[in-house]
Amino acid sequence: MTELINDIKAYLSMPYLVSIPKKADRPWLLLFRLAAICLCAGIGAGMLSGILVQSGLIPGPGPSLIDQQKMSQTAFFFGAVIFAPLIEETIFRAQLRRFSGGILFVSFVFGIILVALTKTYWAFLVTPFIFTVLFIIYRFTLAGSITRKYNFWTKVFPWYFHFTAIAFALVHLGNFEKGINLLPLGIIYTLPQLAIGLVLGYARMNYGLKYSIALHALYNLSLTALLLFRS
Repeated sequence: MTELINDIKAYLSMPYLVSIPKKADRPWLLLFRLAAICLCAGIGAGMLSGILVQSGLIPGPGPSLIDQQKMSQTAFFFGAVIFAPLIEETIFRAQLRRFSGGILFVSFVFGIILVALTKTYWAFLVTPFIFTVLFIIYRFTLAGSITRKYNFWTKVFPWYFHFTAIAFALVHLGNFEKGINLLPLGIIYTLPQLAIGLVLGYARMNYGLKYSIALHALYNLSLTALLLFRS
């Protein structure tokens, strides 16, 4: 009986898994404020990366593939403002409130790492195996007790939250010609994406996935407008 009561208390105490995100009184004002934070964080982080490169403390990342893309302005706009926010938020932020989704995400990241290391897409075939092993471990250790699940996730979640932001940042190494070869300093070149990823994660956890998607789109819209205006 005591264990059942503890399980109920743990279940009610899992805000990141069962609670409804806060409802913003003025959604657009909230989005513009968060977008301003994203711009300040992204620009500041980009300036820091640039200073490190210019001072010779780290090697240059090479040319940006974004500047070399030959797609039309319309295709670039829709890719950056519509498709990228939808796809990236679904992959990196949607699963933040789902334990099983976290297991799938970790398996997916391991698959990406193996693809990068082996330089073959066949390495992705190991992802289902990793997911199966992790899910079996979860099923026979944590799933049977909400209390154990809550205690474990409470300790792990802050690390996992930052892990998803780092993974989001490192994926953007694909924006550079050298790509994966920029590791292990890759996170320095993608500091802007890391900063943005943390803010997007905050928006997703506190207000819901639709807010992180909208914020991502709004941020990309501002950058896209600057790039198109520059060209």
